[in-house]
Amino acid sequence: MDYRERSGLYDQMITHQVCKLHEPCPLEDEVQYVLRKALRGTSISPEEFPDVAGISSDAWAACLAGKGDAATLELASIALKLHAPALLSLATYQPIVPQIQGVYRCDMSFDGERVNAWIIRDENTCLVFDAGYEPSHIADLVTNLGAAPVDLFITHEHRDHIGGITALAPHLKKHWNLPVGQTQSFGSLTVSAFDLSGHYNPSTAYLIRGLSRNLCVVGDALFAGSIGGCKDPFHYDLALRLLKQNILSLPDDTILLPGHGPATTVAQEKKSNPFFAS
Repeated sequence: MDYRERSGLYDQMITHQVCKLHEPCPLEDEVQYVLRKALRGTSISPEEFPDVAGISSDAWAACLAGKGDAATLELASIALKLHAPALLSLATYQPIVPQIQGVYRCDMSFDGERVNAWIIRDENTCLVFDAGYEPSHIADLVTNLGAAPVDLFITHEHRDHIGGITALAPHLKKHWNLPVGQTQSFGSLTVSAFDLSGHYNPSTAYLIRGLSRNLCVVGDALFAGSIGGCKDPFHYDLALRLLKQNILSLPDDTILLPGHGPATTVAQEKKSNPFFAS
């Protein structure tokens, strides 16, 4: 039984809610989704893969159904250049992050799934990163928090991250399009933009400094234990390269805020993410 099944944390009756940073939630991807994303990043066809990996077609089909045995998963990991111990531990992986005052995960429904936006408050500053899918959800949560007029940043323009932009208009101070490489100050906070293209082009990460720990909003480029899916090997390689260059190079205690699933840290992803562990 994996973390998603054990936790029961996704109550589909809850359409949108504010969660504290340290509160756990299920991972975005289970083992079979990690395998599919890694395979799509290679030039190997699904039909050819069992022969390349040295496994039977039935054993591979079981892996893709979430029922693979450890020996098969290890051989598949080698062929896909994934870290086998991290993949085998994924079902029980749950990153641990500290609570930081003023940092909130907005947990919102999206076509039977869940999507995050992030609210960061400090004194008279309120920063919102991404806007969910349903038009009213993020606006409702901003209102419920009693947040000041907000500065909005969008990581990428997939529909589950931009649906609430229009409804946020009455609450907006400014909708920012911060160019990659630039930094903007907001009271005691600074926000710096980094390129995380690959899953979607363009995608932007936002590094927030000024709180007790540095935070980085990574959108769908990276999840706890996984990455965002890429449409072909070129974009897969691009995504991995930019994640290593711009995110995994940050200090280990930097807290990462993904577009789906729980918050994590650079150190934990270096150790427990099958795409990056070594």
